[in-house]
Amino acid sequence: MKFIFLWVLLCASATAQSNLDQFLLRYTQQFNITALTPVSKENPKLYNLGESLYFEDNLSGNKNINCSTCHDPSLATGDGLPVNIGEGSVLLNNRRVITKTHQIGPRNTPALYNTGDKKLEIMFWDGRVSYRSDWEEFTTPEEALNGDYPERWDITDVLDGALAAQVIFPLVTDQEMMGQAGSNEIAKAQDNLTRWDLLTKRILGMPKYKKALNDAFPKVKQFNIGHIGRALAEYIRVEFSRTSTPWDRYLRGDKAAMSDDEKRGAVLFFSRGRCIVCHTGPHLGGEVFMGVASPQIGPGKDIKHNDEGRFLITGRDSDRYKFRVPPLRNVALTAPYFHSGAYQTLSDVLDHYVGGVDSIDTYNDAWLDTLNSIFGERLFVETNHYMLFKKKDHAHMSMRNNMINLNEQQKSWMLKFLEISLTEK
Repeated sequence: MKFIFLWVLLCASATAQSNLDQFLLRYTQQFNITALTPVSKENPKLYNLGESLYFEDNLSGNKNINCSTCHDPSLATGDGLPVNIGEGSVLLNNRRVITKTHQIGPRNTPALYNTGDKKLEIMFWDGRVSYRSDWEEFTTPEEALNGDYPERWDITDVLDGALAAQVIFPLVTDQEMMGQAGSNEIAKAQDNLTRWDLLTKRILGMPKYKKALNDAFPKVKQFNIGHIGRALAEYIRVEFSRTSTPWDRYLRGDKAAMSDDEKRGAVLFFSRGRCIVCHTGPHLGGEVFMGVASPQIGPGKDIKHNDEGRFLITGRDSDRYKFRVPPLRNVALTAPYFHSGAYQTLSDVLDHYVGGVDSIDTYNDAWLDTLNSIFGERLFVETNHYMLFKKKDHAHMSMRNNMINLNEQQKSWMLKFLEISLTEK
């Protein structure tokens, strides 16, 4: 009798697992979800050059920070802060803190995982850098790089995708790596092109980099910022590739790579949770812009601490308060979340979605008090009813109509999918 009972339990468990797998097969086919393609180090010399440059202080105007300062590999390629601290910070007890010359950034530092995948053609929260591979055209804040026949074709001909174009802009941005205008000989230059040329000249003035550039680009006689961007992008592409998460292994056919609860969370991701509406494609994000009425904290982009996101680039009213939807590999490691880093945990993020646009009215900002010593002040939190209404009014209909309904058990399954199935350290 005991044997029969155990057999019934095993059959029921196998049936439940089979049903979950059938649901996921249907959803992954419907939404064209595939495992990410593993990355190889195709050009070791270019990778090595990019690795050196990634940690090179001389790429900053005042020679005091580098790419890893904000995109720290030990902090999941971010900085662990809601909004970034740019040029002018110092290390204290292994955390960056503000100085008198501080510059608090307007947005959260995006993670770099899988950003080197050529299928991801939109960069930055507002998408101000993008690349259309079918047209072989860049769109960037620098007009000389844009369009069918760019003025600085010598730079764009070297760049091999959106990431290679993206990485050269923080180098010449005052708040990020360049330093305040006039604070160094490069920051005195009034335009990006001159600053890039001066940075390239500085790097070429270092014998180890002149040799490394010649080794990585043996046929090139005249180097420019494009070669630096290409090398940085190659290092990021290889070093921060994550393509063997339990979810990727599952998609490749290993049905035991995920637990039943993780699978239940994945099913909810595609169904009741409506996550797939925004987190599209194999990367589960990175392809579109959406407004979700996320809380605004930090300095924002104007004197009112407001940040209208994609609208600031396109000028289209329909783009107000829309931001690039981030890819989700290693999302459990990359807190805080949303464009201004408003939420500390993924559980908070799920609660925001379940609560719909009214979640912004009850935003709990108490955790920001713990950051006062880092930022030198308490970060601004938007509470003006009119400003909150504007964010609600431009949110996606799923948020406006409270279409995301998850109970506590379902949220726990969803968290297991997000935190376990999508993680590869």
